[in-house]
Amino acid sequence: MRERMDREGWRALAPDLTIGAVCEIAELSFSDERLSEISDHFWKEGYFNIPAALDEAEIAPVRDAMYALDSERIPPVYIFLYDQPWWLFVRLNRLIRHFLGEKFAVLPNLWAWHLKAEGARGWPPHRDCDADTIFGMGTDAVLMSMSLWLPLTDADEANGCMYVLPRSGNRKGVQSSSPDKLDLLSARALSAQAGSVLGWPQDLYHWGGCYSAAARKPRLSLSLEFQNCSFDPLAEPLIDAAKLPPFEDRLALIGSQFRKYRHIDPQLSEGK
Repeated sequence: MRERMDREGWRALAPDLTIGAVCEIAELSFSDERLSEISDHFWKEGYFNIPAALDEAEIAPVRDAMYALDSERIPPVYIFLYDQPWWLFVRLNRLIRHFLGEKFAVLPNLWAWHLKAEGARGWPPHRDCDADTIFGMGTDAVLMSMSLWLPLTDADEANGCMYVLPRSGNRKGVQSSSPDKLDLLSARALSAQAGSVLGWPQDLYHWGGCYSAAARKPRLSLSLEFQNCSFDPLAEPLIDAAKLPPFEDRLALIGSQFRKYRHIDPQLSEGK
């Protein structure tokens, strides 16, 4: 179906969303004190999990559109054809600037998940970047890139929440191993309410859990990656967070993700 759809066909599939609309997006107003708390945990443990930062009213249309994609057997990553998923991340610009500085860009790496059947699972243990992404120590540390993960439904251990290997003050320790030598007993399950914001440096090992018979609802989520522009691009083309790609570029970008992530999930194809 999607091969035959033009821009208006995609709009008809999700009439509550837009493609290429111009809109002033208000950033979430994290206080300096709150940013300091988030940052302290990030540098100590290697991640943050901010509860329900985004309102139900703004995530619900995106979630409903993902259900509509599923009804047509269209892979959930096609949600990024629409403006609203991008805008959810734009709402977090103050948070992103706090970690990456004033000049940051969106990496051309994105994905979306819809786990709904027993045995379905997120991606296996991996890092979004195999090189170090933190330079320096303590208050002088500089972050090159980070990943953000947004659950659109409540995520828990039953429906496949995110897992991470926390740094616990030892950045060069557990993170330096290859995936088959990881200390999985040290993993931390990051249960998260819908609208929460999870983030980590891109050299942190993480993975998605398994959807079990005990799950009460599907697990829908989005991911985008960001880079400090003081460093050479980790991938190209970098995307200006203030100017979203036009429809045709979004379509090509989404298509390229299937090839890019096949090394993580060999079963991945555009039809699944």
